[in-house]
Amino acid sequence: MSKELNDNFKKKMGFAPAIMNIAADMDPKMLAFYKFCDETIQDDSALPSKYKMLLIMVMGAQRHCKECVVSAMRGAYKKGATEAEILDAIRCVAVAGGAPAISACRDALEMLRDKKFEGTC
Repeated sequence: MSKELNDNFKKKMGFAPAIMNIAADMDPKMLAFYKFCDETIQDDSALPSKYKMLLIMVMGAQRHCKECVVSAMRGAYKKGATEAEILDAIRCVAVAGGAPAISACRDALEMLRDKKFEGTC
């Protein structure tokens, strides 16, 4: 992945998901896709970026993807989402997706509880 795009993700989210580097290195066309993602998700527009990240977190939970939930939660927190906003989004996960979806939030909840947002996804 380009150093510029990698640095942009680190600056905006606090980390760059490892899969981005692997995919872009293996398929240069993925770089254009990640630039599109960066512009669409990472920048404020009609929706502030922190809310876009919370939406992505909820979608990840509905797909039962723990890594998706952790990654998006970390990004939302870095972008200014409060603990209350994150917990409110996770309550919506519980209502819409039940036990299977909320179980995908376990690691993210532990990170939030312990205020330990380091690590890779």
